[in-house]
Amino acid sequence: MAFAPIAVDDVKATDFIGISEPQDIDFGDGELLECLRAGEEKCFETLVRNVGPQVLATAKRYLRSDAEAADCFQDTFLAVFQGIDRFEQRSSLRTWVRRITINQCLMRIRKQVRRKEESIEHLLPAFDEKGHRIENGGISQPSTISESLDSERLRSIVREKIGELPDDYRLVLLLRDIDGYTTSETAAILRIKSNAVKTRLHRARTALKSLLTPVLEQRECHANV
Repeated sequence: MAFAPIAVDDVKATDFIGISEPQDIDFGDGELLECLRAGEEKCFETLVRNVGPQVLATAKRYLRSDAEAADCFQDTFLAVFQGIDRFEQRSSLRTWVRRITINQCLMRIRKQVRRKEESIEHLLPAFDEKGHRIENGGISQPSTISESLDSERLRSIVREKIGELPDDYRLVLLLRDIDGYTTSETAAILRIKSNAVKTRLHRARTALKSLLTPVLEQRECHANV
């Protein structure tokens, strides 16, 4: 079956509101895979309908514009349809599609003209000459960011602040903390060493907390008024 480009205008994110785990298909069922490999158009449509929200949301997390995410949506399903015969079922179909989505995102990022990345040193802990940590104006940070995530608005702010991190740190944070890949898996995806992943992740988490602290403190202040 010839692949027809999927218009994001036809498969909108708003179409997926209220859809979590679709009931019309079991992604562990080999019957679906056989149907896809047979080139059944209805099965491809069902696949897009079921994993489309995940693909679009993932693309928007990794890429910096909706236009790029829309193009990545197209490229992901093209890669899925062209590679379905090579799917070895070592993971669920949904997990396989997510990995393809991330790979498509990273390919786009690598092709872009490398932006001059800003230093995050000002967001990291400072120490005095005796090696004691200098607190930033007495601001205390939450032990985990999730402790303060009590609203969709705040979750939106966290996504925004993650987007402010340089790509080297942003991508590690997304892969490890959002998408749940292990250190070794993240290293393989980014083509760097595991020690580099650990270092970048620590610095990314620290920088993110520093970016969030003023917002969290302001929120707490308003709540106490």
